[in-house]
Amino acid sequence: MAKDKLRHAIIGCGGMAGGHINACKELKQKGLDIFDLVAVCDVDENRASGFAQRAGEFQDGLKPKIYTDYKKLLEKEQIDSADICTDHRTHSIIAVECLKAGAHAMCEKPMGITVKACQQMIDVAKERGKIVAVAENYRRGLGARAVKLALENGVIGSPQLYLQGGVGSRDDNITTVWRHHKLDAGDGTILDNGVHDSDLMYYWLGEVDEVYGVAFSFAPEKYRRDNKGKIIERTYNDVHDGGFAIFKFANGAVGQWSPAYWCGHGESSHLGIWLYGSKGVIKGGEAILDDGSRVNMEKYFKENANDELKEKCFPHGITDGVTHEVYDFMNCILTGGTPETDGVMGLKAVAIAYSLIEASCLGQPVKVKDVESGKIDKWQSEINESLGL
Repeated sequence: MAKDKLRHAIIGCGGMAGGHINACKELKQKGLDIFDLVAVCDVDENRASGFAQRAGEFQDGLKPKIYTDYKKLLEKEQIDSADICTDHRTHSIIAVECLKAGAHAMCEKPMGITVKACQQMIDVAKERGKIVAVAENYRRGLGARAVKLALENGVIGSPQLYLQGGVGSRDDNITTVWRHHKLDAGDGTILDNGVHDSDLMYYWLGEVDEVYGVAFSFAPEKYRRDNKGKIIERTYNDVHDGGFAIFKFANGAVGQWSPAYWCGHGESSHLGIWLYGSKGVIKGGEAILDDGSRVNMEKYFKENANDELKEKCFPHGITDGVTHEVYDFMNCILTGGTPETDGVMGLKAVAIAYSLIEASCLGQPVKVKDVESGKIDKWQSEINESLGL
């Protein structure tokens, strides 16, 4: 790319978008002046205005233009890159419009609310010669990087068992109504939170071959409450609040995944991540080996990663995962590289999560490759139809 500075936009200024504008600020403070945030957009003008004010403070007074309609933003601004932090349903809709308008696009997770929506984004990006990426920060932490290196170096031998999950406290005091509606969110916690889990599985262990799962929902209604606990809004719930799955990985390992994050009562229970190999287990930030020795994972990375790997994992000393994903996206646009979590990675994370749901719908195991290809889409078909896919 000829230019050395991007005209950047943030579309969606609520919730997780706060982490993205903080990332822009950190990059500027580190002297990585590779972009100007020239436009911000949100249906709530006050939120967009707040982002513009914050950006002006770290851009030497350069305040981005404020929009409440992303289509008008694309019409009036020639942007190079768009960071999309809207509700889940509109990720693919807005990304496709951005790509067609000539801008590279990165979406918050999940990349799309169906596998076909993700594939559409990949196809349009390829047609237009643009990058599409997904904002995935979990794999970028020191702990996750350390596990990856330890597995590659055979610290616990050959991977054999993978256990992950938890039961969250009851979710009857919701803040975002749309997350509990199938056509708006795709699914509940299995997709929403679960794509973080599935991305880590893939990052550490590679392809998932087969999945059998049971998805469930115990709450037909969800509520919003005021600060005194009084119900101020009721809404229907037609997504899953949790699930249990058994996985077979292509490398021979097997796994149990329990993303029951929205359905517990009384007290939540975090099962953590336990990764067993032929010589030991990684859990709680340590590798515990058969000989009784213990290896602190973060210390292991610091002592065993070479300078090239450290710079790749934490470029310019960036340790915040959101800052890294934003930098990686922008840097790849400028250098012609491929983002670590590109569209292919985003689709795979969505497909692994949906494999649990599709297996539950069919009452039988499914091959992840069949979910990735769209061959199996019993749960997703209604959503695809609503998207015109």
